[in-house]
Amino acid sequence: MVVINGGEFTMGSPLSEPGRSAAETPHRVRIPRAYAIATKEVTNEQFNRFLAAVPEYAARWRAATAARFGDPPRFARFSRAPDSPKVAVSWYDAARYCNWLSGQAGFPRSQWVYPEIIDADKGIELPPHYLHRTGFRLPTEAEWEYAARARTTSSWHFGDDVAALARYAWYDGNTNRERAYSVGQLLPNQWGLFDMLGNVWEWTFDRRRTYPDTASITEDVEDEMLRVGNDLARTRRGGSFAYEWFTTRSAHRGDTTYFPNQTRDNVGFRVARTSPSAAALNR
Repeated sequence: MVVINGGEFTMGSPLSEPGRSAAETPHRVRIPRAYAIATKEVTNEQFNRFLAAVPEYAARWRAATAARFGDPPRFARFSRAPDSPKVAVSWYDAARYCNWLSGQAGFPRSQWVYPEIIDADKGIELPPHYLHRTGFRLPTEAEWEYAARARTTSSWHFGDDVAALARYAWYDGNTNRERAYSVGQLLPNQWGLFDMLGNVWEWTFDRRRTYPDTASITEDVEDEMLRVGNDLARTRRGGSFAYEWFTTRSAHRGDTTYFPNQTRDNVGFRVARTSPSAAALNR
């Protein structure tokens, strides 16, 4: 993981950026903490260790994926190798993995970010001050974009020339929409993060909300709505091997219909966590 000191940046895109959408209203955001984010997406091998450790959940997950994708599952042809990114995971699956990872790391339950997910159909209630906890979690949408940009303001962290995209991202221009690739095969951004662009979409923590159209600074803090329900869309970022070039831009937000109980054959995730020193300062 790479530790990133929080800061202030312009989230969204300028009106002149090719490929932008109306949902990318530029606005200033401040991230008031240091956080760590994984350099690579969670792989099949990593997620399978989780499934092996929690056999009861693994049985439910396999039954659900068989019902959704067939048996053997169709998504397997899109993510073939042990070190390919894990796909066909819901937002809740990613949250369960993060809690398991927190347990493996020896973090006390008081620092786990997500409650126990007993019935995803009923949703969950997040704990207050969840961004102050130091267990593993998904990155917030602001944390994700800040990390993807690596302090740049261009369409991509490498600039505005789409001709260079194939050096950094697996997208439909260099995959023929056939499959995702092993993580970390292309060039990273300036902060050492691989596959922030393309390969697979990545779930982020946040509820999908309209960006503010204001000159004031937005603080990236806990959502006042702590309920996560299947009628409330979440966010995912980065584009994928099956999508067009413009979806890999740092500002691109995807659609408004990504609900936490959904699984797709080109959606995965990477983990993050609040820096322990930052959590202590903000407590």
